[in-house]
Amino acid sequence: MTRFAWRQFRTQALIVAGILIVLGIALALDGSHLVHLYDTTVAMCTQHNDCSSVTQNFQAQAKWNHALDALMLVAPALIGVFWGAPLVARELETRTNQLAWTQSVTRSHWFLVKAAVVGAASVITAGLLSLMVTWWAAPYDRLIDSPYTVFDRRDVVPIAYALFAFALGVTFGTIIRRTLPAMAVTVAVFAAIRIEFGEWIRPRLFAPLHATGVFTLPTANSIFITPGGVGSNDWLISEEVVTSTGRVIGYNGGIGPNGSINFSSGPNGTVNFSGVGTCPNKFPSLRPAGSTSDLQAATQRCVESFHLHTVVTYLPSSRYWALQWSESGIFVFGAVVLLALSLWWVRRRIA
Repeated sequence: MTRFAWRQFRTQALIVAGILIVLGIALALDGSHLVHLYDTTVAMCTQHNDCSSVTQNFQAQAKWNHALDALMLVAPALIGVFWGAPLVARELETRTNQLAWTQSVTRSHWFLVKAAVVGAASVITAGLLSLMVTWWAAPYDRLIDSPYTVFDRRDVVPIAYALFAFALGVTFGTIIRRTLPAMAVTVAVFAAIRIEFGEWIRPRLFAPLHATGVFTLPTANSIFITPGGVGSNDWLISEEVVTSTGRVIGYNGGIGPNGSINFSSGPNGTVNFSGVGTCPNKFPSLRPAGSTSDLQAATQRCVESFHLHTVVTYLPSSRYWALQWSESGIFVFGAVVLLALSLWWVRRRIA
């Protein structure tokens, strides 16, 4: 049965193996160039005070980055659609399963062997792909603010996604019994689960930390200034602007529902800090008698008078690998549950 399952899957496996070999050679050649370029330019740019231009040139050289990121996002879904969904559904459509079941092969053995062969191929494919892309992108990833930015496209979790997508495809193929509808449902459900998990579950897998700092008006180079203790490699889950009484009045460095910071003229020459209140101090005129520096000082006095604070919820970079393994464990557990459901369905619900 194992040899028969391999013969059925052999052509697809060899095609994918060939693609991985070609991609691996290309990434090895281009990645070696990127590593050398990073070590000789970006890593030494502070000595020459030209980090901005050097970084831009390096990012331009890493021209495959966006394509590889997209590949890592869609690869698990493709495995679920093209390897998972047809695994049982195509057999049921063509009724070739009946031949195997009449040859002294039990339903359980038939299903488990097929799932093991293709499932192992899915894990190996995703693992090799993630290894190659993670290695190639390592110099580029050092330039981003946080490793959490590319969390779901690097290291271990893409392997778990691939196994889960495969199991999801097998389950829908087993229940729906038609290949094309099972493929469509698989990609839709997998995409929805990935989006919802990243939005609602991942930020809550570990209890986040909180930091509070004095609210500062954003500058041209920063949306907001993070409180002390929050590093650039940490994952900023949320940032709230609160009053001295703890009332939330804004998010992500802004005030109000639109996240903007506005000052408007009020009656009798007063100035209103939109969403906060009326400034206790007067603002200078911008006519020739006034100056921009005076206006900035008045604006700062107004902001300080309200004693606003920023409250940042974040996950430190030290928890990156713990989060990788935890999320991977959840998706692997989900895959095991789905395969168990598929096995039960094959044994009990298929005539």
